[in-house]
Amino acid sequence: MKLLDVTEFYSPTGGGVRTYLTEKCRWLATRSRAEWEHVVVVAGPRDAEMRWAQSRVYALSGPAVPASPGYHFLVAARKLAAIVRRERPDVIEVGSPYLAPWLARRAARDSGARLVAYVHENPRLYARRAAGLVTRYLRAAHRGFHLAVAASEANLSGLGVPRTAVIPLGVDTELFHPARRDPAWKGEVGAAAGQAVALYVGRLSAEKGLDVVLAALPEIHAVTGARLVLIGEGHLRRRLERAARAQPGMLAVLPFESDRARLARAYASADLFLAPCPYETFGLAALEAMASGLPVVGVDSAGIGRLLTDADWGRLYRVGDARECSRAVRELVALDLPALGRRARTVVEERYGWGRTFGELFALYADLVAETSLVGAARGARVNSRLGVCP
Repeated sequence: MKLLDVTEFYSPTGGGVRTYLTEKCRWLATRSRAEWEHVVVVAGPRDAEMRWAQSRVYALSGPAVPASPGYHFLVAARKLAAIVRRERPDVIEVGSPYLAPWLARRAARDSGARLVAYVHENPRLYARRAAGLVTRYLRAAHRGFHLAVAASEANLSGLGVPRTAVIPLGVDTELFHPARRDPAWKGEVGAAAGQAVALYVGRLSAEKGLDVVLAALPEIHAVTGARLVLIGEGHLRRRLERAARAQPGMLAVLPFESDRARLARAYASADLFLAPCPYETFGLAALEAMASGLPVVGVDSAGIGRLLTDADWGRLYRVGDARECSRAVRELVALDLPALGRRARTVVEERYGWGRTFGELFALYADLVAETSLVGAARGARVNSRLGVCP
């Protein structure tokens, strides 16, 4: 059987979908029996073909997404259709809601491929005032899809797809591990001896809620002495770098880290993690931090809010409230951070692993292919019966 992933939610400089796709390729490459072939199509600045582990990857050129460095729209309808004809996938997983669903449906016409929407984010969160319009668009975009999958039930509402499934995402618990803690890292990021470090890893963009964290930072630093370290790329980088130069004792801004081992070292060497995005539908970076032994302070909204509800190893604060953010960080710093981090690690070990995620996903896809094949065989038998043809 063959799976074709297609998405516009891909950037070489970060993003949860990038992690999801590369981990899927890595997981499939470790399978002892090659039950599935895997092909990936992403939008990029130019056409290219490459390999991720054992998966074939096609990058199709498209225009850049405004204010989102590294992201591109998928517009190459004919090229995508040619890839579908060449690869003949059994399942096409569409991982973005913009042009990809329309183009994938068109490319899959008469191919027999089963169309699956993997809903990585809930666009209604970004457009609350136009939620009804967004829902109508999503229903139209996914008309004819056989299945919708998401890490959160909230992402699946109103899609109009006949079957849905919730499968939580995972984390590499061997890579992201407290054993990677390195005391030298704090000195490298400018922290003083004994200074607590709060870490953020992700896009440096307006929707991530960093303004609230920056507004809370002076009070956090004055009370706890903590330093904030940001790792990532985005359109806010220059502004954040100016803030770091103005407040060198409390803020550092580092570039996107492509080396996963170095990133794991950073997670494990910090003291707590900040998850400020009110639109995060799941929170992969927070999971990586938890696996690395960090407690989490997050916004009480969407995926992060669900993740931290009733978590004694974390704290929540109200959306847009800098005082609340400061309060949450100060409360956590006053506690035994290593002990809280160990409890966070235990939660990840018990609930979140890529093996579970992809095991469930591919079992679901195998069932979908088998069911569709049985339906096709039954229809063929009925046609033969009407025509008087013996099997």
